[in-house]
Amino acid sequence: MKKTIILSVLALTFAFANILKAEMSLSGYAEFFAGSADQSTAYGVANQSGIDPSGMDNGNYSRITANYSTTLDSGIDVGGTMNMTNRDCQGDKTNNCNVVNFNMLNFSGNFGTVSVGERFAAGAASLSRMTASGPTAEPDGGVLGRFYTADGNNYYGAGNEVDYANNSMKILYSSNVISGFSFTASYDPNSANSGLATTTNGQRTAAADFAKWGSFSDILSIFGTYSMEMDGIGLTLVYGQQTGNAGQIAGTNYNDLDESAYSAKVTYGNFAVDYRKNEADNSGTVKSSNAGNDEGTSICGEYGMGNMRVAACNVETSFTTAANLSNSSTIRTYAADYALGGGVTIGAVYFDVEQVANSTTQTDVDGLMTKLSVGF
Repeated sequence: MKKTIILSVLALTFAFANILKAEMSLSGYAEFFAGSADQSTAYGVANQSGIDPSGMDNGNYSRITANYSTTLDSGIDVGGTMNMTNRDCQGDKTNNCNVVNFNMLNFSGNFGTVSVGERFAAGAASLSRMTASGPTAEPDGGVLGRFYTADGNNYYGAGNEVDYANNSMKILYSSNVISGFSFTASYDPNSANSGLATTTNGQRTAAADFAKWGSFSDILSIFGTYSMEMDGIGLTLVYGQQTGNAGQIAGTNYNDLDESAYSAKVTYGNFAVDYRKNEADNSGTVKSSNAGNDEGTSICGEYGMGNMRVAACNVETSFTTAANLSNSSTIRTYAADYALGGGVTIGAVYFDVEQVANSTTQTDVDGLMTKLSVGF
C-alpha cells in the first residue's frame, strides 16, 4: 500500500514537472446585454401581443481562457488553448453549449501550422466576417434573437457557410504566407460531435428539419487567401470550397455537401468594408426535389476613431423550398461601441429583421440592444 502511494506521488510530481515546462497565461471575458424590440409581424400575423421579449441577457461568450506554449527539442513551437465557459453541454444550459468550448493544440514551424482538437474550420479561419468582428459582434453573435420572435416554421437560407462556428473535433492546416498567398484546409469527420459521448457517432436517425440535412460527415474545407497593400489601401481576397457526406433516413436520400464561399475586404486608414457570400445550392436537401438555391450574402462597413467604432451591416439569405417556393430574410444592423479602458467596452446596436416566405412577410421587427463587456 505504502509503495503504491509513493509511486503515485512520484508519478504526479513527474507529471506536474513536465506540465510546468510550458508557459501558460490565463484571461477571461464577460458580457451583458439589455434590449427591447417593436415587432409588427410574427408568424405572418400582424399586431400580436407578447412577442417582443425585452430585458437583460448574459449572452453566449463569457469564458475563462487558458493559453499555453512550449518548444519541442526539434524546434517546433507548440501552443494550445482551452476555454472554460459558463455554458456547458452537460449542465442546465444545453441550448447554449458548444459556443466557446475550445480545446486545441497547435504545432507551428517552417511547414506552417497544424491544429487539432475542438476548433473552428478553415472557413472561419480565412473568410472576412465583419458581421462578427464589428461593434457588439452582431448580427453574427446571435444575441439579437433573444429580443424578438423569429419564424421557426420555415427555412430561409444560411447566413454563413456550413460548419461555421462549429467547434466539433477536427484537424486544420494553415500554410505560411508566400508573396501574399496562403491556404488553409480542415477536415471534420463529424460536425455533430459536440463533445458528449452520445454525439460521437452523430448519424441522423430522424427526418431532417425543413428537409435539410443538419450535420454532415467527412467535411473537407479548402480556402485560399491573397493579401496585398498599395498606397495605404489593403485588399484581402478569399475563396474556398467545402464537400461532405449527408446520408439516408427512412429510405430518403439527401444531397451531399458541395459549397463555395468567398469574401473580399478593403481597408484604408481607419475605414474597412467587406463582402462575403456562401453558396450551398441544394446541399443537404432531399434528392430529386426542387429544394435548393441556399445562399447568404453580407456587406459591412466600419470606421474607427480613437476609442470609438461605428459600423453597419446588411445580411441577406435565400432558399427555394421543395414546393419550388422562394424564402428570404434580411437583417440590418447599425452599431457603435466605445472602449472605456481597462478592458471595459460599452456598445449599442439598432436592428431591423424581416423574413418572407412565399411572398408573405412572416417576421417584421426592429429594436435596440445594448452591450457591456469586459476582458480581464
